[in-house]
Amino acid sequence: MQRRWSLIPLVTLLAFLAGNVPQVLAVMSSANYSIGWDSVGVGGSDTSSSATYKLRDNFGFVQGASSSASYQLNSGYRAGVYDRVADFNVNSQLRSSAVAATSATATTVTVTSTSGYSVGDYILVIANEGSGQIAETGKITSIASPIITVDAFNGAGPTIDGSNDLVYRLSGSTLDLGTLTTSAVTTSVIGWDVTADVAQGYSIYVVEDHDLQNADSVPIADVADGTVSVGAGEYGAISSDTSLASSTFDTADTAITSALQQVASRSDNSFSTRDFLTLKVAPVSGQASGTYTQTLSLIYVGDY
Repeated sequence: MQRRWSLIPLVTLLAFLAGNVPQVLAVMSSANYSIGWDSVGVGGSDTSSSATYKLRDNFGFVQGASSSASYQLNSGYRAGVYDRVADFNVNSQLRSSAVAATSATATTVTVTSTSGYSVGDYILVIANEGSGQIAETGKITSIASPIITVDAFNGAGPTIDGSNDLVYRLSGSTLDLGTLTTSAVTTSVIGWDVTADVAQGYSIYVVEDHDLQNADSVPIADVADGTVSVGAGEYGAISSDTSLASSTFDTADTAITSALQQVASRSDNSFSTRDFLTLKVAPVSGQASGTYTQTLSLIYVGDY
């Protein structure tokens, strides 16, 4: 017997920079300000720029970095300049955009229709959609129907055999799992793209406002054994980042809670680094019908 449930988690993006600023010589600070360095005997404008370049000048000063376990010193003219940049974009799987995939290479995927897809869109390519699906994401650089070309996939490139292989757009902040059934594990993906000029890297965390539940606060139980199984009445997620240090999202279907949990990380500067979270739902027989909702927040934190 099938029952109808629908899942519409709203993904709320909260991005901020947190941590300790690396110390340099002559730092002055209090609870509400920090002066990273002093400039003595140097004045005037030392930055030149146009629409296509920016130059920071250095006149006859020795520059270099020294460090130990307890300090870091950047010496020389304008040594304290470090323009930290972070860009964090989150998009969810758009179920209505599904098209079948018939083949793929390292940067292309052949589909049955390119209607609704445009250059600049993020896409999700899924091989064998379901509980054990293999997925990769990319950003469209060109379309020559029926072939979609991306800048790069987040992995080695999808393995497509034309059987239950699909392509979706990643767009927007509302995720819909559609009609759930006790005879299958239903999946949906939240993907993100990070550019971070942060030498120590960054982490992405997920947190929920409450359990996935209906209007009467009846939940679908959090997964507890590492695998969301058909008909077990479970809900959880797994990350595409397979090397997490502080959570199990890298190796197992894991419960999303009201505490911050790491779902992705990098240890150095990143440019358009992509990861995603695969949500999995398997209602139990007798689960109360209705619309089950929750709000998920994905949070970027730079490791300064």
